[in-house]
Amino acid sequence: MAYCKNCGNQIDDNAAFCDKCGTQVNAQTEQTAEQPVTVQVESVGGDADVQNNKSLAWLSYLGIFLLIPLFARKTSEFCKYHVKQGAVLFCTNIAYMIVTRIILAIIGAVFPGTDYYLFIAPSAVYTVFSTIFSLAGIFFLVVSIIGIVNAVKGEKKELPLLGQIKILDGVMDKIYASLNK
Repeated sequence: MAYCKNCGNQIDDNAAFCDKCGTQVNAQTEQTAEQPVTVQVESVGGDADVQNNKSLAWLSYLGIFLLIPLFARKTSEFCKYHVKQGAVLFCTNIAYMIVTRIILAIIGAVFPGTDYYLFIAPSAVYTVFSTIFSLAGIFFLVVSIIGIVNAVKGEKKELPLLGQIKILDGVMDKIYASLNK
């Protein structure tokens, strides 16, 4: 049986990467069970997975950039947690934008604007709703910043309100399972 040179985790002899920290195994020298394993993690109470992957995990909260930690650190549990959170944020943000555009289209049709010689000014009702939806959209920016700060600090904290949504967990688990085959 071999041990990971980076974190000391016991790994299968045929494994290409360590299950715990994601370090490539084939470049390591094998250690037998009789040899002691010394692990030095330069962190403040942190796990090797967190310390090795928090530099990429924060990208999970920048929309489509969540694909970078998804593919680059596919064996990391820390990145997996933040990619799941980022995917929920991304999908709810897109759903919010679609719903608000539909509502604004309906309001625009019901309350038409005023035509000022090829310039159509929106109605007051449309302007009020558009402003409210834009201000509410700031919520997604704030939640994204909170997620980035948590990832950079090496913490696994749920996002406010959105962190409790677990609809995408099954899909994300299947994606990770197919990537780690």
